[in-house]
Amino acid sequence: MSITKNQDKPVVIGQPVEIEEAVNDIRGELSVLPWIDHPYFIAQRFFEKEKGRGFIYPETYAPTKPGSRNYHRLTPDNDYDGMFFFVVGDGANDFTANEYNYLTYPVGIIFSVNLERIDKAKLDNGLFTGELIKEARRILTETMIKHEFHYTIVNETRDLRRCFQEFSMDELERYNRAPMQCFRFNLNVTIQEDCP
Repeated sequence: MSITKNQDKPVVIGQPVEIEEAVNDIRGELSVLPWIDHPYFIAQRFFEKEKGRGFIYPETYAPTKPGSRNYHRLTPDNDYDGMFFFVVGDGANDFTANEYNYLTYPVGIIFSVNLERIDKAKLDNGLFTGELIKEARRILTETMIKHEFHYTIVNETRDLRRCFQEFSMDELERYNRAPMQCFRFNLNVTIQEDCP
């Protein structure tokens, strides 16, 4: 897999720590899927007003050169075979003085794929989104023990509104009409707090 467009290059800025490091490890594992050409990092929520209505879009920090402060919008794109990005919720910790503490975060992994670009002949015979979900789940379950952190898969969904539950986007339904399909895995990720 090579990503040639600089603006589409998945970027991790600096040295990720704690939940960022865990997410980046999971991102690395999932990026080997043959139908993923854009494995993005953690999205942030950005408000935008369009045509008198307010929308909240997922965007990720993606500077194109040192010193730039660019963001890349992470809405499904017909020009990609497959992409995914992460949303990270509020962390909870089990703080005890003078001990190693653990932090737990809800983490969503949102996938968007263009089935026609992945396998047009297969799409001509019907949707094959379930096969892609199965492949992604297999990677997640087989690599759980390889990490220094722990996670569980809480659930998975194809429901478009639940896939993008943190966001309020214009024309949401077009993101899940063939050949485009979306799905999501929700995880609970537990990490050990970094020591000073």
